[in-house]
Amino acid sequence: MITIRKYGNRRLYDASASRYVNLEDLAKLIREGEQIKVADARTGEDLTQATLLQIISEVHGGGVSLPSGFLHRLIRYGGDAPWSKVLMQQFSLGLEMLDAQLAQLEQRFPSARPTGPAGSPAGGPVGGPAPEPPPEEPEEPAAPAAPADELSAMRERLQALERRLKK
Repeated sequence: MITIRKYGNRRLYDASASRYVNLEDLAKLIREGEQIKVADARTGEDLTQATLLQIISEVHGGGVSLPSGFLHRLIRYGGDAPWSKVLMQQFSLGLEMLDAQLAQLEQRFPSARPTGPAGSPAGGPVGGPAPEPPPEEPEEPAAPAAPADELSAMRERLQALERRLKK
């Protein structure tokens, strides 16, 4: 994990490389398979999530297709009411489930991983072996399912999550 310090003047410093970086540099590191942690240089406060959202918004030009209605709803439900906290927890859990499913997909089908420059696996040298996936909790052995069955099951889970979010 690479630790990035963020200063009051909005500058980002990568201590491991002893250099200042920008959001594009951080996006490149992430695409190469690195994990980053961004902390306020003065207080040590974790700013990782805010920085990742900033990368999505500024570097990708808001290219992530989240519908405007959903974004409005997300902001609207971000209040202090108890039911708002429950809705936000459900949203967070849904995204965590999606993240876990994507990690499993990448682990089972290495070709599904995004690639870095010149077709090399993200984080791996050109022509070299793909990087090992991050260690996960041991799974119970299950009978291998056909890829089409797994894909159908994932689609059903995603549709169920979408229905739960719409409620």
